[in-house]
Amino acid sequence: MDSSPSTSRSPASEEADRERAKTCEKKNEGLGWMEWMRGWLYLAYEMFFQRITASHLPNPMPLPHLHEVTCVITGCTSGIGLQIARQLAESGAHVVMAVRNTKAAHELSQKWQSEWSGMGLPLNVEVMELDLLSLESVVRFTEAWNARSAPLHVLINNAGIFSIGEPQKFSKNGYEEHLQVNHLAPALLSLLLLPSLIRVLRVELLI
Repeated sequence: MDSSPSTSRSPASEEADRERAKTCEKKNEGLGWMEWMRGWLYLAYEMFFQRITASHLPNPMPLPHLHEVTCVITGCTSGIGLQIARQLAESGAHVVMAVRNTKAAHELSQKWQSEWSGMGLPLNVEVMELDLLSLESVVRFTEAWNARSAPLHVLINNAGIFSIGEPQKFSKNGYEEHLQVNHLAPALLSLLLLPSLIRVLRVELLI
């Protein structure tokens, strides 16, 4: 005769388990909303704090003449990156717009040239394709740039993404998109451009 204990459960126990599962689900939903709200509150605080701390600064801040200075800037078709690229270009720098949307970058470059016309030398703006969601694109960009054997004075890793409340997405390289765009791709870009960045130091030492 089988003396093993019975595994059957009473209806009351099953109902209690279902209630516990529902309670856990509601708690998880509540925590999700709390994380969402905390993210937006943090963003609002950062923006407000930056406005206060930067309120005394002249707008725009004057820049020195930057002729013969080459700058690569990612994510410069909108927001802060756009303003950085334009200010550097108007100060005489050779600005390389490293962007995914090259059409938008070319349109911006033409607009800047038109608005700058008659105020000095033509702006030295170049557009190159770079998609941080593709590590292969980062490698292609750096290979093309390093092949020029030209010095690179400034690299501004401005591009980034910040998605709140959206489903988690992964790049074709298998990494979570925030991790790749905000961390992995900029790190790879910086490392692979080191030969061009170091070349500036070598030239200065020779001079």
